[in-house]
Amino acid sequence: MLKTADGADHDQATLRQRSISIGGALCLLGVASCVTLFVINRLTTFEISVAMLTAGILQISHGFAAHRRGWPPFTLAASALYVVAALAVLFEPLIDMRWIELLLVGSLAMAGISRLATAARLGAKLRGWEALSGITTLGVAAILEAGLPEMSLWPLGFAIALDLVVEGAALANIGWAMRSQSGR
Repeated sequence: MLKTADGADHDQATLRQRSISIGGALCLLGVASCVTLFVINRLTTFEISVAMLTAGILQISHGFAAHRRGWPPFTLAASALYVVAALAVLFEPLIDMRWIELLLVGSLAMAGISRLATAARLGAKLRGWEALSGITTLGVAAILEAGLPEMSLWPLGFAIALDLVVEGAALANIGWAMRSQSGR
């Protein structure tokens, strides 16, 4: 089929218009994807740091109560360092990742040692969860120190969430045991 000059020009104009439209749409999708990655990364970092900050504040509160009952101040120091690490994660773009890693490893190692020391002082029925919590926390600190998650957000968030779940279960276990003992 022979095309006239007008038909060829029309096809050329249509192809050019489609190319511009599709190219523009692909560029917009690419820009939107980049913005989405940045926003999701910031929101996820914010969410993890707020969870850590809240956990640190709760741990400080528990540390004060435990210190009044004769527990060593090491628990308070570990909790305060955890709050500092949470703030470092929150302000991550402003702080070198090596400092964040150092703060996280230090706070988790101190917390793990503190939890193991606490487990050693507890009765046999309560010792298991607190010891598991200490071992888990020391394990997370060792993994971070080894650089296995490469300080990427997802593995870091998962490790911190795992630590918080185990520590929460350990504290709840101690609380339930204290409640049942006071009820007797």
